[in-house]
Amino acid sequence: MSVILLMAVLVEPPDSLPPMRRLAPGRGIRSTRQAFRGMMGRREGPMGRIVYAAAMSHVLYPDYYGENVGPHGRRMVEELIGVVRAMGRTLMAAAPDALVVVADDHLNVFSFDAVPALCVRVGRSVSRMVQADAIEFDRALDGLPERYPLHEDLANGILEKGVQAGFDFAASWSAPLDHAFLSPVSTLYGDRPVPPLVPFWVNCFVAPQPTAQRCFAAGRHIARVVAEGPWNAAVVATGGLSHFPELSLARVGQSDPAFDRRIVKLMEAGDHEALTALTAKELHESGSHELLNWLVLLGAVSPARARVRFFGEMGRIDLAALEWDVA
Repeated sequence: MSVILLMAVLVEPPDSLPPMRRLAPGRGIRSTRQAFRGMMGRREGPMGRIVYAAAMSHVLYPDYYGENVGPHGRRMVEELIGVVRAMGRTLMAAAPDALVVVADDHLNVFSFDAVPALCVRVGRSVSRMVQADAIEFDRALDGLPERYPLHEDLANGILEKGVQAGFDFAASWSAPLDHAFLSPVSTLYGDRPVPPLVPFWVNCFVAPQPTAQRCFAAGRHIARVVAEGPWNAAVVATGGLSHFPELSLARVGQSDPAFDRRIVKLMEAGDHEALTALTAKELHESGSHELLNWLVLLGAVSPARARVRFFGEMGRIDLAALEWDVA
């Protein structure tokens, strides 16, 4: 599989963050360990659980589709935005203590100096990405809050317990969030307060990517950590459906509706075995690289079945929004 290139934007070094917001590497994890175990020891009754789960496309910007697809593209994404806002009301009613958001990096954050397969954002808060040369759907973030709270304890639990479970997750104390995270989150919550986030990156575009099975297993791990802790969590995966990002590739502007319909039906049926059997070749040839984000969510909610809230075939990209019955 060829390595896919995107425009890289350098991240400001950790020293550029406000001192009160920055955690020294290692310090936050060690200091949180006792609090995490102490809370678990004090908890009576049921432990934490996943109270809401959904996946959706993450370019929710009508002007982009209007310019690149035409009026029908604008209308389709406006309809999707309305559906996602309605899903947000369900999410807010579930009142999660933490919101785990699984998305991919478009080499906006990481570079070829180091491309983590799976990465957890740790710390107390995170900034939205600011890019002088941002493309349309990252410029759309300009009106959003500059910083968001992080759920430090849950993130550190995922990281620490991951080592014990055989996952060598990368950790970042400084990575900002781009449209892949904040476009869905801001659409779900609107102008209402967002719960503390746990951003989780999946390398979807630089070969070799993690396998479908590995992403699913990472989701199972996240679910176990939630179940062992005192917090209820929501999980939202973003990206897709099939498309090819705006790269120097001949297939930009193409999608694979037949593949997408098959994938959605498998999710409705709860056939997670078939989904985890998808190969890197299948994902690459169909333009479904970002399905790896969804596979993390599937691992977290398995064996739950999906309910399709929106599905649309646009030509340039297929759009979708799904929820899972986790109550």
